[in-house]
Amino acid sequence: MLLFSKLYRKSSLLQIPVSVLLFASCGPDIPEKVRLQEKQIPEQISYNLHVKPILSDRCFSCHGPDPNTREAGLRLDTEEGAYQNLQDNWMRKAVYPGKPGNSEVLHRILSEDPYVQMPPPESNLGLSDEEKAILIRWIEQGAEYQAHWAYLPPEKVALPASKYQNWVKNEVDAFILNRLEREGLTPSPEAEAATLIRRLSFDLTGLPPDWEMVQRFVKDPSAEAYEKVVNNLLASDAYAERMALDWLDVARYADSHGLHADGIRMMWPWRDWVINAFRSNMPYDQFIQWQIAGDMMPEKTKDQVLATAFNRNHQMTAEGGIIDEEYRLEYVFDRSETTAKAFLGLTMECAKCHDHKFDPLSQKDYFSLAAFYNNVDEVGMTGDDMNAGPMMLFTDEKTDAEIAEIKAKIMVLEADQQKLLSSDAPVSAENLPPVTLKKGLVADFPLDNHNNETTLSKTGTREARVSGNPEAVPAPNADRSALRFKDDFDFIEIPETGLFEMDMPFSYSIWINPETIEPYRFILGNIGNKNTYWRGYEFYLDHSNKVNVRLIHALPHNALHVTGELPIPAGKWTQVAFTYDGSGKASGLRIFINGKLTEVSIEKDNLYKSILPVNTSYTPVKKALRLARSYRVFSGDDGIYTGSLADLSIYDRTLTEWEVAWLFSEEDGKAMAGKPAALVHKNYWENAELEGIRDSLSYWRASKLKLMEGIEEVMVMQENSSPRKTFILDRGAYDAPLEEVSPAVPEVLAGFSPDWSQDRLGLAKWLSSPDNPLVARVTVNRYWYRIFGRGIVPTVDDFGSQGQLPSHPELLDWLAVDFMENGWDVKYLIKKMVMSATYRQSSEPTEILMEKDPDNVLLARAPRSRLQGEFIRDNYLKSSGLLVHKVGGPSVKPYQPPGLWEEKGEFSYFLYNYEQDTGQDLYRRSMYTFIRRTAPPPAMTTFDVPNREECLVSRQETNTPLQPLVLMNDPQVVEAARVLAERMLQSDELEQQLTVGIRNSLGRDPEREELDVLSSLYASELERFGKDLAAAKDLLAVGEHPADTRIPPEKTAAMTMVASLLFNHYEFYTKK
Repeated sequence: MLLFSKLYRKSSLLQIPVSVLLFASCGPDIPEKVRLQEKQIPEQISYNLHVKPILSDRCFSCHGPDPNTREAGLRLDTEEGAYQNLQDNWMRKAVYPGKPGNSEVLHRILSEDPYVQMPPPESNLGLSDEEKAILIRWIEQGAEYQAHWAYLPPEKVALPASKYQNWVKNEVDAFILNRLEREGLTPSPEAEAATLIRRLSFDLTGLPPDWEMVQRFVKDPSAEAYEKVVNNLLASDAYAERMALDWLDVARYADSHGLHADGIRMMWPWRDWVINAFRSNMPYDQFIQWQIAGDMMPEKTKDQVLATAFNRNHQMTAEGGIIDEEYRLEYVFDRSETTAKAFLGLTMECAKCHDHKFDPLSQKDYFSLAAFYNNVDEVGMTGDDMNAGPMMLFTDEKTDAEIAEIKAKIMVLEADQQKLLSSDAPVSAENLPPVTLKKGLVADFPLDNHNNETTLSKTGTREARVSGNPEAVPAPNADRSALRFKDDFDFIEIPETGLFEMDMPFSYSIWINPETIEPYRFILGNIGNKNTYWRGYEFYLDHSNKVNVRLIHALPHNALHVTGELPIPAGKWTQVAFTYDGSGKASGLRIFINGKLTEVSIEKDNLYKSILPVNTSYTPVKKALRLARSYRVFSGDDGIYTGSLADLSIYDRTLTEWEVAWLFSEEDGKAMAGKPAALVHKNYWENAELEGIRDSLSYWRASKLKLMEGIEEVMVMQENSSPRKTFILDRGAYDAPLEEVSPAVPEVLAGFSPDWSQDRLGLAKWLSSPDNPLVARVTVNRYWYRIFGRGIVPTVDDFGSQGQLPSHPELLDWLAVDFMENGWDVKYLIKKMVMSATYRQSSEPTEILMEKDPDNVLLARAPRSRLQGEFIRDNYLKSSGLLVHKVGGPSVKPYQPPGLWEEKGEFSYFLYNYEQDTGQDLYRRSMYTFIRRTAPPPAMTTFDVPNREECLVSRQETNTPLQPLVLMNDPQVVEAARVLAERMLQSDELEQQLTVGIRNSLGRDPEREELDVLSSLYASELERFGKDLAAAKDLLAVGEHPADTRIPPEKTAAMTMVASLLFNHYEFYTKK
């Protein structure tokens, strides 16, 4: 029988030998040690509170939602699966409600036979005796399944009654006290006033209170004193900054791209938007809506569009050779996973390659949610530096008015120009095309031969460099030859030619004879590579042999792109030409084939900045015009042209339609006489008023371009003009599409109204709907975690089956409903928390509390924790008086050890060297410190500040030897200690000096013993530095802030060591 069991077990409850089933049919034999637990477990067993955590942790990986890992088809995550009859015995089920003897689950968990026991012994997931007793009682009581608690709508239950109602200050306390009484515990007394105001100030602003604020509060006996402080702190800019800092973690904000080059990006305007949102107390539902779909709002504002930068904060890569689509999809997935974690508390990433193993989230759910974000006009490969489109101009009202004024002038001039171009007067002989075609001709290359690696223009003023060895072949006109480009490195460069700006008109004509049809074949242009976001212009053939023209400032968003409707034949000579009128509009681009204007489709019509070539430092360069091979290195699309070229003509003006016909053939030119195109040509050349309009247009277009070039841009969201399809991807691989899916929310949550559009705007409405069971809960829990150091649901980022259960579920739901009922008011929510008696308790632990509730889950005392890294740095800056209270603006670069960025590599031009700031920027709040993802600020990283590579809703807290070393030796700390020492030395007596130091650093008056210790330290340090003035001067030289030369250096140095000791006092970096 043992061998038989081995063969059939396969870790499944269904593949059980019949002999085992018969043997077990009489009912489970419950071990005595399990029976002893019956008195210890709850009388009434709840599936969500007691059973599901066991099944999720021990069973769902093999018998849960994921069909790919499900053993023998048995599901224990649903009642339908658990209640089904076993395959080999219809009288038995895995779980038989009310009949433990017929429940195979119990036989398997109670078995001592390693071939029968579940979970298998080798999994190391065995159940405790208490857990076995819980499952037995649950089945005895009917084995009721419940929907997962977090997926049920929150309810605002009646407040529980308690014995000590006089302790209760608001609803929070009613729930906390009720639980404490049930556990036989009582609350701690209220914290001392100085401790309480310091705690409150750090929680609400991230900064310590100044001593005057402490004194006012301590000396104010009124009942309103505390609330007055709360209101003042909530109204401060520091509160908005503190709240924004937490959101930067969630939104994975950084000042660099991460990955590969990790080059610079400019996203600080979005950070300012977040600060302003918290300062104005923007309702949280609106806060969600704007960040998810602000660009899709009716009559959208600039602020609404800027808010969508939330979904552009993800990492991006500039690595050459990557597959663009693979990484574009990774950005899509990052957004959907961030949405799930930040707003829903779901580990959606676990359903990317297969159905979630623990939660009812299918792979289809994953890609359906991702579909909301799969319609953004973006690229997968970025440049090493700078923002990648889509982007918005970051302007102020004055600049907006200037732009609008110039646009209005241009619009009037363009309308006047269009009217004057129509006339029926005959054209004079001196302005016929054969004459005018000599005007504005920049270069004219027959491309009929090359000698000594050059080929000359007919005008004799320009010379082209020939690379490789293109061969001579018959030209369209048989009396001469053309050049055939047959190898990868056959191409031509024409120095200092064709350097046209986007506000300048220009035209090209060339004869081509392509031999192949490939996805991308470059004819001519000066387009750059990915590190300049392909800036320049190009004339090329696509996969259909259609002619394309692109003028590019930056792909994919800032460009013009038109495609000729007619494909040209391969293996046959064709004249192709394009003209551009300098308007910055796609309508100003025209394509001609064999002298005839062809219809075009507009692929992109959004050019507003320069197209002149630049290098990787974004310095303008005079890049040579290229033929037959582009400059597009790194991205695998060099555009190698195989075929022949002849008769290149370049003009620094817009050719008329009649002129292009003459360029093709004299016969076609003569045939156009008298037609509308000839009349336009006549007016173009002979109407003096029209010439004046062209001059005015040139001026205003140049003015507009100059203005635009000086405006910063921010990455934002923007939809594609046509929807992009989304597919379930096999194992998440970009190139393995399976079933097509539409945008949809996870099926288990539902609630997506048919009145909402199936796009990001609809998603934003669903997320902020009161009917959404998760968002308010997740939000309230995250803010509770910020204030109390631990979430009501401890797994702040996971409200699923693997997440921990809420310690106070009724409180969580009450707060969630109350939050929504009060307009999603964040300040209201925070104030309710900090006004509670629960919050105001002392954090001093008692022996009983440490024994019964060591992790402070029940909150019989206030939490005590180390301040987060930014708060520690801001604390010593403010304590010293160095902190600069400037709100918003670009990121700053304070002190940092040399060489860290250089070690990262030299791909990023702008971030190769760390260029430390000077002056006030050294002393800004830490939230403004420049975050480079692959080399984040080391001092703050030591205190667990994240590198912002991904969405983070809760930080880890570590204790390492590096942390005290930072607090003793970091230049910023040493400088702050020295400046605080100088403040202390302004007092006359030593005890007064030490008192000033303790008040400014620890926020309280000193104790006698502390004064004695510090006096002794000062005396010994004064003696040491008195004997070594050079060491004292070296210490005072640390940092940019000048030392006070009025004080003897040995005194300042000695007191600096005292101040340094205060910065290393546990009260300095601890929230009590």
